[in-house]
Amino acid sequence: MFSSQFDRQAVQLVYNMRRHLLALHNAAAPVEEICTQLIRLHDDIIPKPLRAYIRDVQDHARHVVNDADDMREMLTSAMHVNLALVTVQQNEVVKKLAGWGAILVVPTVIFSLYGMNFDHMPELHSRYGYPAVLAATVGACFLLWKKLRTSGWV
Repeated sequence: MFSSQFDRQAVQLVYNMRRHLLALHNAAAPVEEICTQLIRLHDDIIPKPLRAYIRDVQDHARHVVNDADDMREMLTSAMHVNLALVTVQQNEVVKKLAGWGAILVVPTVIFSLYGMNFDHMPELHSRYGYPAVLAATVGACFLLWKKLRTSGWV
């Protein structure tokens, strides 16, 4: 449950355990209530010497109910932790994809301008205009990559 990878079988196993604990709780809770009623309301049915044994059964039923509730709560918390870990892992992947997408935006914008076939672009008539634009594009991509790398996005 505490890995960052989603494991369908582990979640299904925890869900089945929670369901069995709920069935145990539903079986033990009426026993506790019946024992309470037998001790308090039916003095004529239960003799006084047997009441101690009924209280003992009531205590055991109460412990079963409390333990089942505690275990169900722990399993629910484990499922929530698993979901949180999987979400964090997915966020890391999305962050890296967004970083690479940001790097690819720079050449896309620059080269799309050259695809518009303008007649009056100063760098078109210069001998070093095209290599300068390529160098500036690579430099901008490298600087963006370095910045994203230091921040943990790539």
